[in-house]
Amino acid sequence: MKLLSKFESVPRSKLNKIAIALSIFTILWNLAEGVVSVFFGAENESVSLVFFGIDSFVEVTSSCVVLWRFLRKESNIHEENPKDNLIAIERKSTFAIGILFVILAIGTFADAIVTLVRNGKPDTTISGLIISSVTIFIMALLWLMKFSIAKLLNSSTMMSDSKCTLSCIQITLVLFLGSLIYSVWNDGWWIDSVAALILGLLFAKEGIGMILWAKSKDFDGGCCKNDSIKNNNRDADSNCCNDCDNEECKITITSEKIVDNDNIKEE
Repeated sequence: MKLLSKFESVPRSKLNKIAIALSIFTILWNLAEGVVSVFFGAENESVSLVFFGIDSFVEVTSSCVVLWRFLRKESNIHEENPKDNLIAIERKSTFAIGILFVILAIGTFADAIVTLVRNGKPDTTISGLIISSVTIFIMALLWLMKFSIAKLLNSSTMMSDSKCTLSCIQITLVLFLGSLIYSVWNDGWWIDSVAALILGLLFAKEGIGMILWAKSKDFDGGCCKNDSIKNNNRDADSNCCNDCDNEECKITITSEKIVDNDNIKEE
């Protein structure tokens, strides 16, 4: 990945600051997006647009968790066991984001079912289409950067947050395509709701996976989330940062201790 290679030469301390900056931007962006979506959704009586706004606040909460994780890390570099403390922080953060995913899954299911029962039509207003298109573009950039930083920092929290951002993109894309389909084919009003039900299942699976990973005795704070954990075979997880044998994924939380100690010496 080209973006990943550009960040490889960046010092770890700066990567931490980039993670903090990404979280702050995500919080500000989603607060604005959520308020605008709820406002226009209420004005146009669009359940989907209101739900989209609520989803934005889930993303805000997830980014707040990431912000807490990295700010906490910055303030605890003088502790005796930084590695153990960081793993504990990563565990709590990953668990919290997993809970958010489950909440998002329930909300997605509820919205889809209500829409189907009420024969709700997709939002085809100009405001809805503009919000969706702009959001897809901005969130795609955010997801790409978060995913890259998560791999380089080998952070379970950052990787979980990148998946939360990806879920926002998926929901937005479903609403956007559903609106476009309905604008040319009125009988296709149900498509986005059915797609949302499928997304709800995927979100629930992802959230439960994060919770189990955070609760696992093998949790090490890394971004390698462990479908293989059930078999106690971590190396078998081919989704582990595009294979844990890659050099780019061999940076572990332990290295944060080394870097921090070096920074203290320089000071």
